[in-house]
Formats: sequence, structure tokens, C-alpha cells
Amino acid sequence: MIGIESRRRLATTKNDPQRSGDRMMGTITGEDRIAIGELFARYCHRVDHGDTAGWLELFTPDGVFEVAGVMRLEGHEQVGAMPGVVAAQGGGKWRHQITSIVVDPGDGDDVALVTAYGLVTDWGNDGKPMTFSDYAITLNRVDSAWRIRTLVATTP
Repeated sequence: MIGIESRRRLATTKNDPQRSGDRMMGTITGEDRIAIGELFARYCHRVDHGDTAGWLELFTPDGVFEVAGVMRLEGHEQVGAMPGVVAAQGGGKWRHQITSIVVDPGDGDDVALVTAYGLVTDWGNDGKPMTFSDYAITLNRVDSAWRIRTLVATTP
């Protein structure tokens, strides 16, 4: 697993911010940033409200959702279980938030590397925070839409 700082170093170099070694880096536009922000808003709403079909639309078919040291779900069949787990364990009272989103270009125009914070609160327990995580996310553009290829949450 590549750490956040290692990923950021891959995204830039001293001489040319669009090159990493011999690989050409992509470009992230303002429209891309808006679309990526919307992707994460939909991620939160869909997982919190048990929308499995909508949740899966946000991932590539081979997408990975991982909470480091706790679980790793790969592909739609496994990743699709998460909204049901959240509904069963949280009773519809958990709320996810993704904040401080930083988007860097990846290899080519169809890859973005994202770092962000993830917060889950429990509104069945006066809105108290349950978890806080650092997210390392790789997105792929598929049919003109950004999709989650890998999302790894780690506890700081």
C-alpha cells in the first residue's frame, strides 16, 4: 500500500509538475474537482441511507473499500455489502462526512489521487463521533464520470 506522502510525491516533481519519472501526469480541471466533490457527497448519502445500488454506482466494478487492519472488500459483490452493514449496525442514525478533500492528478487524464478526512457520527448517541480516518483514494474516470477504484481508510 502506498502512503499518502508517497502518492503525493508521485504526483509532482521539482522540474515539471506534470511528470513523475518518465510518466506523464494527468490534469485535474475545475469541473473535475466539482464532480469529485459530488461523488463524495453521494458516497455519504448513499451509504447512510442504505442505497446499495446507488453506492455501487460510485465504484469501479473491481473497486476496493478498505478499513486498514479491519476489513477489505473487493469488487461490487463485496463492496455492495457496506450500506447494509451501516444500516444494521447504525440503525439509520450514522452519518458519514468526507472533508478536506485534496485532489492530485494521477497517471493520465483518467486517474486522480485523493487525500481526505472521513468522520462518522452517531446520531443515536447525541451525534458523538464514532470514527475519524485519513482516506487515501484512487479514482478512475469511467464513461466521463469519476469512480472509486480504491478507498483506504486509516486511523491517524
